[in-house]
Amino acid sequence: MKFSLLFVILFAVTVNSFSQTENTEETQITIISGTVKGERDSLLEGVNVVIKGTIDGATTDNKGYYEFETEKSGQQNLLFSFAEYADKTIPIEITPGKNLSQNIKLTKEEVRTEEIIVTASSFTSGQNNAVALTSLEIVRIPGADADLYRAITTFPGSNQVNEGSRITVRGGDPDEVLTIIDQASLYNPFIFDETFNVSSYSTINPWGLKGINFTSGGFSAKYGNVLSAVLDLKSYDMPQGTGMFAWLGLANASLSGVYLSKNRNFGATFSGGKLLLQPYFALNGENSEYAPIPQSNQFGGTLSHKIGSTGNIKFYANYSDDKVGIKNASPSFDGFYNSNSKSVFTNLKLMVAPSSSTLLNASASFSLYDRKNQYGILDTRSKDIYSKGRVDFTKNMTSKIDINTGAEYEYSGYEINGKVPTYSYNLSLSAPSFQIDTLAHTGRIGAYAEAQIKLSNKVFVITGARTDYHTLSGKMSFDPRLSFGYLPNNFHSIRGAVGLYHQYPKLDNYFRASENELNPEDAMHYILGYEFNKEGNIIFRVEGYYKDYNNLVLTDRNDFYYRSSGEGNVKGVDVFFKTKISNKFTGWISYAYSDSKRKQYDSQNLVPSNYDITNNISLVGSYNLTDQIVFGAIYKLSTGKPYTPVIGSEYVTSQDVYKPIFGEVNSSRYPAYSRIDMNAQYIFSLFGKFAVAVLAVNNILNTKNIYEYTYNFNYSERKEIITNNKRTFYVGLGLQL
Repeated sequence: MKFSLLFVILFAVTVNSFSQTENTEETQITIISGTVKGERDSLLEGVNVVIKGTIDGATTDNKGYYEFETEKSGQQNLLFSFAEYADKTIPIEITPGKNLSQNIKLTKEEVRTEEIIVTASSFTSGQNNAVALTSLEIVRIPGADADLYRAITTFPGSNQVNEGSRITVRGGDPDEVLTIIDQASLYNPFIFDETFNVSSYSTINPWGLKGINFTSGGFSAKYGNVLSAVLDLKSYDMPQGTGMFAWLGLANASLSGVYLSKNRNFGATFSGGKLLLQPYFALNGENSEYAPIPQSNQFGGTLSHKIGSTGNIKFYANYSDDKVGIKNASPSFDGFYNSNSKSVFTNLKLMVAPSSSTLLNASASFSLYDRKNQYGILDTRSKDIYSKGRVDFTKNMTSKIDINTGAEYEYSGYEINGKVPTYSYNLSLSAPSFQIDTLAHTGRIGAYAEAQIKLSNKVFVITGARTDYHTLSGKMSFDPRLSFGYLPNNFHSIRGAVGLYHQYPKLDNYFRASENELNPEDAMHYILGYEFNKEGNIIFRVEGYYKDYNNLVLTDRNDFYYRSSGEGNVKGVDVFFKTKISNKFTGWISYAYSDSKRKQYDSQNLVPSNYDITNNISLVGSYNLTDQIVFGAIYKLSTGKPYTPVIGSEYVTSQDVYKPIFGEVNSSRYPAYSRIDMNAQYIFSLFGKFAVAVLAVNNILNTKNIYEYTYNFNYSERKEIITNNKRTFYVGLGLQL
């Protein structure tokens, strides 16, 4: 099933960028022009000049001159932005037909905040002038459906889980990827997560993000309790305007709004959306039998208040739910897999710069994920609860040395109750079963310190360490880490990292451990890469890596308890090339080779890991036919995931069912995965208001990718289960209110 929540968020808070001041009665053209200077009255080339909340603007030439036409009138805000300089907003009054000249001078940013040094394995956006991924690109990537996580899978080293929004990185498990937003850990930002043959979707709005930092290895000591990758997100401290935006699509509807006070000291946002699949299925057909059909609701918002000249306090809250019943035929039960979940996330963050060289961030967050699953005799309800308090402090000691320190406390709770089958192979309604009602909880205390040192204009080093203590197991970890970079000139760089990373096993693993005796799993990262980056217009990167895993959770064959005796390794190469041609074309090619082996859980030997994707390639392109029309296309091809084959069966008389006999763990692979998606966007004026129309065609060639294999009652016949993401059409319309 492919029901693009797509654009649930596509331009959903585009009102952040499109303010409501607009006069539809006047159509006279006004020319706005001027000159932009920098320090020492130097003429600045490449400054972006735009009327805030519109697409009317220009870029300065080599003489610092800009000029553009607009039909806007009345009071407007003219925004100037340029790398390494502070953004500047100038209020202007536009009289239709009367040309306007505005000369300004930009200054360097006076108050220093966290400086992002692009380290090994990082793809960043926001404050960097060499942007690898922007919010606009996220919503324009075909097949990504305006979903941040799906967009990230077009970069090397990351893959989707069953075509959903969860991602795996460099052969690791999905749980080894940590998402952070404004210091808070975000563990369940998905709907339809881990539901049979139903793709999950993220609830994160890319338009609300001012910074994206995705690191697939070698990350900073500030990140703890994570083995593989970190997605660190920073949202806008204040809304960027005032207005509302409505979206109506073939599969969904949403309404969002933002408010910014006149003195810009207070702001608020809200958003709400609902999944509406009846018209979507009417056009594309139902690829599976549903009862009920997939449904979801989402709503949330923020409140922001500026404190003094440098401080800000922000409260964020989000709620989402989902419900679905999908028909599935397994060897022991033919019926509906039913799932529903509810998720709540809140975060309160305080940011203040006590001086021009210091920055303090503090936050407190809470999240709840409540889920029910029912299939045959299986009928469970589980809850995940997380709360976290964190403080980070940055001090610019000198122009070449920054010190970062921080501490956090995180509470985690897991509860599960209901009925589960005694034997995993028998799910029939009359199968042997038992009641389960258990819970576990733990606290984790972590602290870190690191120094960012610029040894010269060409060499930087980031060295640091962190420690974590886990109250349930009583285990402590210590992680030394080192990153370095050499920049021979403005375009070339060599980067590397080496470090130790720990992650404590999931709470449900302790149910099978003797007296909670599980050590934190660990991985040693070794990374070295080269990058050519010409002002973001041409980016070429090649990077090699090796990871050595120890203390993985493994079943002890003597007593079937979990022990920390597993191991593994992964080695690979990531290649990335991106180019921009004027304002017309943006595209990239990413390729990843990975060889991931693990001795973990039921595997007593080193075998391919569950998400060992040997080869993975993505080709992405976006072309602006005009200022209003944009086309995009993507092609993805990858090696099929490993799976454990059934090689025979035996009849269990007491249960009147066949028991499968499995071969070597992950000794077989699904066929190669491939898919082509395309979309088009048209920006225009409707009733004198900003509007955008979207047409998307996913899986154009209707490639029948395999979701998994199932078997008949005695496992003598293997059957293919095709992914529900077949060829689909989607249309939608967004309108500024």
